[in-house]
Amino acid sequence: MSVHWHIVTPELPPECGGVGDYTAQIAEGLARIGDSVAVYSPANGARWQPAESLEVVTLSDRFGMRSMRDLSSRIEHDPGSRLLVQYVPAVFGRRGTNVAFCRWLLSRRHAGVDVRVMFHEPYLYLRWRPDHIVTAFTQRAMAAILLDAAKHLYLSTDTWRLYLARFRPRAVQNAVTLPIPSSIPSVDSAHAVNATRQASIGDSKYLVGHFGSYGDHIAPILARTFKDLLSTDARVAVLCTGFGSDRFVKRFAAEYPSFRSRLSGVGRASPHDISVQLQACDVLLQPYPDGVTTRRTSAMAGLANRCALVTTDGKLTEDVWRTTRCVALTPVDPAALSHATRELLDDVTAREALRSRAASTYAACFALRHTIAALRADCLQLSTV
Repeated sequence: MSVHWHIVTPELPPECGGVGDYTAQIAEGLARIGDSVAVYSPANGARWQPAESLEVVTLSDRFGMRSMRDLSSRIEHDPGSRLLVQYVPAVFGRRGTNVAFCRWLLSRRHAGVDVRVMFHEPYLYLRWRPDHIVTAFTQRAMAAILLDAAKHLYLSTDTWRLYLARFRPRAVQNAVTLPIPSSIPSVDSAHAVNATRQASIGDSKYLVGHFGSYGDHIAPILARTFKDLLSTDARVAVLCTGFGSDRFVKRFAAEYPSFRSRLSGVGRASPHDISVQLQACDVLLQPYPDGVTTRRTSAMAGLANRCALVTTDGKLTEDVWRTTRCVALTPVDPAALSHATRELLDDVTAREALRSRAASTYAACFALRHTIAALRADCLQLSTV
């Protein structure tokens, strides 16, 4: 049974974050199995070039009145279709307080549209600053409206159930968790991996890597952990990849010039090159201040590329990371992270076992096919009635 999807997203590749990459994967995955897909996003400088089977529509504004009119016109002429919203409140216009768009989605549900909402993030944490408090409470109201609007509710991490259940417990009870799959496919090229390793490792024995965007919350933890590793073990070299990695390494080397020869920062790279770089590392170090979750695409990239991954156990971390043991979990502490990394570097058997569990867990729990199957589950049920 073919289905027509209208997918609304705040961003699309190539100049985007994880939500845009995720939307592109979902749209292409649905199109590959024969569904009709139209993707809607605000205008940006660089446009995504999808497969011919996909339609990409540029909205007239950032989810304002003109966008709502555009979408209403398209959906009203397509009865029986699905409207899937990739929701991140901070980037849906009106400085993160777009109540009008949420109310419009509720009106579409009342009009009989199959509205589906994927919560990538629910709302801001409360911080005692007047402007922040207003936005945080407004986003909670928006979340409650969307819970009423959604016929089908999806979550990027099971942890969001706790955050949303206080508003609409019955709606959240039926929510489906859709972990964010890796946007970095695993490349099978031993020659490229070996060449990258030799170019990055220098005279060292082990290569420790990190993949991410080196934001203000993660970079300080990462810097302190790398300082600990490099100062206590002369066998270690570091390879950083992803947007901002070159700037991170430049700042780190300026502060600790004695480590300059053991550091590499490659900057933004293609998915192919990132895959090769991840596979070249003995250990991938991925700290997150609130803990690893199924919405962390950088962690998923490590699993998909069969990496031995050291990461943090925090308040948002789900049980799946503990039960599958597909990563080495530590507290959010540089000393604990460096200790766990050194233990893996010194134990090749444990390292290989962790790599194996990473690959098998990704395939069994997180790969894109699971997301596509979950999105189409009700469609398959209808086709068998």
